[in-house]
Amino acid sequence: MRLMTSALALTLAAGAADAQTRIEFWHAFSGNNGDAVGELAEMFNESQPDYEIVPVYTGNYTEGTQKLTAAIAGGTAPGLVMLEITRYGLFADRGALEPLQPYIDAASADWTEQIRPFALEASKCLGESYVIPFNVSTPVMYYNKDMFRAAGLDPEQPPRTWEAVTEAAEALTIRDGDETTQWGLTTPPQWVRWAMTNQAGGGWVDPADNAVQLDSPESVKAYQYAADWVNVHEVASLEAALDEDVADQYFDTGRAAIEFNSTGGLTGNLTDLPFDLGVAPLPCETVCAAPIGGATLGIVATAEDSVKDGAWEFIRFVTTPENNALVFVRTGYLPIIKGAIDTHLARERIEEHPEYLIANEQLEVAFARARPPAMPAIRSEEPAVWQSIVLQEQTAEEALGAFAQQMRDMIARDQM
Repeated sequence: MRLMTSALALTLAAGAADAQTRIEFWHAFSGNNGDAVGELAEMFNESQPDYEIVPVYTGNYTEGTQKLTAAIAGGTAPGLVMLEITRYGLFADRGALEPLQPYIDAASADWTEQIRPFALEASKCLGESYVIPFNVSTPVMYYNKDMFRAAGLDPEQPPRTWEAVTEAAEALTIRDGDETTQWGLTTPPQWVRWAMTNQAGGGWVDPADNAVQLDSPESVKAYQYAADWVNVHEVASLEAALDEDVADQYFDTGRAAIEFNSTGGLTGNLTDLPFDLGVAPLPCETVCAAPIGGATLGIVATAEDSVKDGAWEFIRFVTTPENNALVFVRTGYLPIIKGAIDTHLARERIEEHPEYLIANEQLEVAFARARPPAMPAIRSEEPAVWQSIVLQEQTAEEALGAFAQQMRDMIARDQM
């Protein structure tokens, strides 16, 4: 009888496992942030018997976009995807994402009202909801307080303007003959170059009407200023200016004193960097401005209905105050759910590290970026334009003038 009972139990367990819907979740989080995704998936899987979320790391945002494009064309797309906030418009425009408005309408009013307005607005395309915000960020200025002290600078008074950054970087740069042993800063990565254009009074693309702004005098000024940190002031490495990964390595290993990067790396930086870390808002120019970054969750339109249902349940699961607080403290990405910052988990971390509030406060000057279908292609082309400027192959006016016309053509083709 005992053997028969055991056999029956195994049969029932196998049947339950077969009935569970498996949902691949393609995401762009590695390291510490990837661990947070895995933890959320495990919590969700244990919370109910019907669905299994299977996280799959597909590379950074750019690589994930490329892989998803290929998977959709080949009929091998997953059910749930993480899409960077300026890139999901491409998939929404092509009908590759499931419209989420019916799901949202069916949800309780309490759930929709708990999403902070800036996050909800940044995740709409063509006036419709095709994604739900998951992790939201702004860039901040990280700096090495130990290097500030050694240079005679007050680590509690970081520079707040472009000019002040230049002055600090000059004091922080150390040379030994013809060799630079310590750089004052690393040049800004792409989305901080975007921020600088807005700070100067220009921009990339107007989110209201997709008008290209990158060849405006204000935007040209911003790019030229960033390039001058390499070629005029000589406080930033050319090698690091040409490769954002190298720039990260320079800062992480103590070869540069200042870098501009995402608040999404805050937890990892506080944990891993072997020096006293400073965190400050982005320095300002004509105005203060910081782009809203991060990623969203979307459901693939071709997925089976049961997969779509399970993906939506996971979206609902991760957008509770408690689970959003977990993302906040495990990564540094901003809380997008009202009440998340007031949970015990979040307050405990903020009390230990007040730096977590800096990017959250910077939301007062944050802006949502345009996301036409052409934006992934535009973003993939921009690094070559920046390189031509920093290598002094073209002036900022020449390079951005030509690229702006190319951008207009790309956006126009998508509207035909």
